[in-house]
Amino acid sequence: MLTENKQVSVLFVDLCDSTQLLQHSDPEEARNYLGKALDQLAEVVETYGGTVSQLLGDGLVALFGAPLAQEDHALRACLAALKMQRASLARHDVQGVASPRMRIGINSGEVLVGVVGQYGWSHYGADGKTIHLASRLEKLAPPGGILVSGATQRLVAQQIDTRSVGARSIRGLDEPIELHELVVETESSAAAPLTRKQRWAPLVGREESLRMLARDVEVVRNGDLRVIGLCGDAGIGKSRLIADWTAALASEGIEVCVSQARGYASTRAYNTAADLIASLAGLAPPNVTDVQSAKLALIEAWPAEGADHLAAASDLLGLGAPDQAWLALNPVQRRRRIGEALLWLVRWRAQAGPFVLVLEDVFLADRESRRLFEALLPKLQGAPVLVCVSYRPDFDHQWRQAPWFAERMIDPLRDGEMLRLARALLGDDPSVLGVMSELVARADGNPFFLEQLVITLIDDGSLEGTPGAYRLQRPLGELRVPGSIAAVIGARTDRLPQAAKSALEAAAVLGDPITRDLIATMQAVDLARAEELLGLCVASGFLTGPEQTSGSLESHAFAFRHALVRDVVLGVLTRNRLKALHRQAFLALHAQPGAADADAAPALAHHSFKGEEWEQAAKFAIKSMARAISRSANQEALQLFERGIQAAQRVDGASTAQTLELALRLEAIGAMMALGQIDDIFSNMERAEAIAAQLNDQRARAAVSTETAVFLWMRGRFELGLRYASLGLEAARLAQRRYMMMAAHQTRLMHLHALGRYAEAAVEGNVLLSDYGPELSAHYVQPGWAAIPIINLYAFHASTLWRLGDGEAANALCAKAYEILSNINHPYSRLLIDTVQSQIWIEHEELDLAEPLMRMGLQQCMTHNVPTMLSVCTGVLGSALAHNGKAAEAVPMLEKGFADRIYDAAGPYGRTFMRVSLGVAYRNLGRLDEAIAVGRKAVEQAAEEYGHQTEALYELAETLRHAGDHAGAEVHFRRVAMTAERLGMPHYRRRAAAALADWRKDGHAA
Repeated sequence: MLTENKQVSVLFVDLCDSTQLLQHSDPEEARNYLGKALDQLAEVVETYGGTVSQLLGDGLVALFGAPLAQEDHALRACLAALKMQRASLARHDVQGVASPRMRIGINSGEVLVGVVGQYGWSHYGADGKTIHLASRLEKLAPPGGILVSGATQRLVAQQIDTRSVGARSIRGLDEPIELHELVVETESSAAAPLTRKQRWAPLVGREESLRMLARDVEVVRNGDLRVIGLCGDAGIGKSRLIADWTAALASEGIEVCVSQARGYASTRAYNTAADLIASLAGLAPPNVTDVQSAKLALIEAWPAEGADHLAAASDLLGLGAPDQAWLALNPVQRRRRIGEALLWLVRWRAQAGPFVLVLEDVFLADRESRRLFEALLPKLQGAPVLVCVSYRPDFDHQWRQAPWFAERMIDPLRDGEMLRLARALLGDDPSVLGVMSELVARADGNPFFLEQLVITLIDDGSLEGTPGAYRLQRPLGELRVPGSIAAVIGARTDRLPQAAKSALEAAAVLGDPITRDLIATMQAVDLARAEELLGLCVASGFLTGPEQTSGSLESHAFAFRHALVRDVVLGVLTRNRLKALHRQAFLALHAQPGAADADAAPALAHHSFKGEEWEQAAKFAIKSMARAISRSANQEALQLFERGIQAAQRVDGASTAQTLELALRLEAIGAMMALGQIDDIFSNMERAEAIAAQLNDQRARAAVSTETAVFLWMRGRFELGLRYASLGLEAARLAQRRYMMMAAHQTRLMHLHALGRYAEAAVEGNVLLSDYGPELSAHYVQPGWAAIPIINLYAFHASTLWRLGDGEAANALCAKAYEILSNINHPYSRLLIDTVQSQIWIEHEELDLAEPLMRMGLQQCMTHNVPTMLSVCTGVLGSALAHNGKAAEAVPMLEKGFADRIYDAAGPYGRTFMRVSLGVAYRNLGRLDEAIAVGRKAVEQAAEEYGHQTEALYELAETLRHAGDHAGAEVHFRRVAMTAERLGMPHYRRRAAAALADWRKDGHAA
């Protein structure tokens, strides 16, 4: 039996003052006395399906919900405790020793359970905080009392009578614990809790089911038998539907009898039949402590015309000693007589008109009762009886093909219906509206799951208020699986054969895809056996099977029917078991065809990390990062980076570990650059440079030098960055790595472009286009890049060429970039080429083309989280708006961008573009003083961006001219002419020359 985590209820019971009671007894008497007392306690535990985990001399520890999970573990524990105390109250003194009083403590929660092999009573033990708190509660309980935790009380609320004793400080716990005491004095049967289920949510989305049931009632009104099976998953709402339906029938005057099978009584023969007969006779199930009163009630209620069946009913209900005639019958005869009594009772109830008999949760009935019930149904043909039974999809019954039977599937609620239910539970407060969709998604059509998730949020203080009027008090964290849901699902998984349960655990770890081939590899079984095990999981309602269109399951995947099922299955696994399963999943996936594909890398990275295959985890983290960056999922890439670094640091062998860490750090640069994490890039490059030096690897040095150059470009230190790019180029040549040489040339192009050295930048661009075709032919994002390399080249080369005056060649490069991007979805690369194309259009006054392209670009920055391009797109859009008569729209947009410091995430380009555009917008609105101030700052902050500084100088000169500062304007136009000549910018050279010519013509020259 594997060690696993389980949701259980733990019961500690202790005989109070046993030493004092036995002080005058000899050792043999004392042993016999305590032995009988413990035997009686153990018998009660067994009666309710518990397991004695430990004997404590004069007490014991019992687990409910382990080794087999039980969805009603808390109820079983409470009923067992009540039976212990009530039996104690009714017991008389024995052999001169007073009847002992007991203290009982119960707590519910998660424990670690497994075989420990040290107890005489059981080889099964448990540990965890839940156990220790239960022990503390037993010591706090008064003699004759039962103290339960708030966790237990919530699971049995409205089913067991309790009274609050307030919050108490518990040794070893930081916070006080809410405690309750079970009411021992209240007389009730073990079946009583089932009649008191809490229903605090309205019935939603079952209108069609109610209409179908109404039609079934009409069949019965015509005098025919009708048996309806309500089939649905646990928590889907079968009991809720029955409650509303039977209440409506009763209000119409139709006779209704409702009974329910009890899981905690399924080991006792005829228990469900006894409850059913008691319900049909109008009796509460008998109380074992008052048999005589129950017998008198039965005789009084039993119809005179059915006197022949009274003995069978009395024996079935355990009311007194049977008469001699009954004792003379053999077991087969007694079973027949019990069946006849049951049949007679149903027919007697139906003699006045239509009669509805409901047996809920028939799958929980004991075997003998189920056989009795199956034999009863055909004998009711011709009677105006509607029998309704509820069960789960994995229940197998004998009447499926009968003409009088119809099955009604109770399907999960649709999202709209679940939202209606969530609104009814939570209310309309704005604070809970955002929570609703998350809860609905998590519950996935199951109303019980939704209710329990809401209750969990109420219990942990996230929600405050009253039903239908809650408010969210704090941000919603991770939605944990409530213990009530875990118990329901755990009880079902534990009913699987061990091999099938093991396959389900493998499937839960595997996640997606779950295929027969992978499960066979993980479980070390053949394909036929894997198909059989998965088939059992499908039949039990845990998985959905593939569509068997081809007659084979080989290429099809299975999936969990409900996400919470997977969560619960994973939750029971210990760390060692999880590690082993993840390792098996990694090995199985790695052996599959296509394991080398990029799309397979994330799953392989995940399972190798969880399986502690550290070297493989680091390698596949690198591959997964490249995949994420290629999809502009840069945050995901950095999460993979952090996990990859953790794996690399655990790899044996310093050289291997350093090589993997260096590769991870170089790969991360592209994501950091796209997200504008400049400080992180700097610290990352420092570490990468140190590793490259330790490894004395020319290839590593080339990569580090080139990436350092990229970092310096983002910091606006272009002269120094150009030197690093050149060092990277030289190191790449020494290492004979053409790909690295291409990257170094691109980095040189970017720095030369920034410095305004456009003629040299054009040479770099032409070298790349002519010499590095193979290296540029891969149209995806490569290690250390934020953009697709060929798109990066086209963008910077096109920007260089149009500034040099070759607009036609620049447009051609943009067109080539768009042709590539028509087949690739990479937002960062598209934004890069969009901003260049828009600037070309703005220069050629094609503003109606530039404006919509940049509006879309701005939206793409926010949709795909590309902060490094946000300021660039804002600046270029601002320029398009300012030049297109929309300066009033441009100003607030640009001012907000400065207020939000959106340029911090980008290189220096974005801030320069924004400031120049804001100056133009101010000027066109007549806000000349502000335009001059902004223009001067743009010139000053352009620093080493000499080409952009020239553009800023020209716009400042225009602003000064508009302001009437002719001398200042002339000085700046002359500076524009001079720098445009030096940098090879014919467009600004011509515009400056034209402005100066107009100046002289108008006589303004000094």
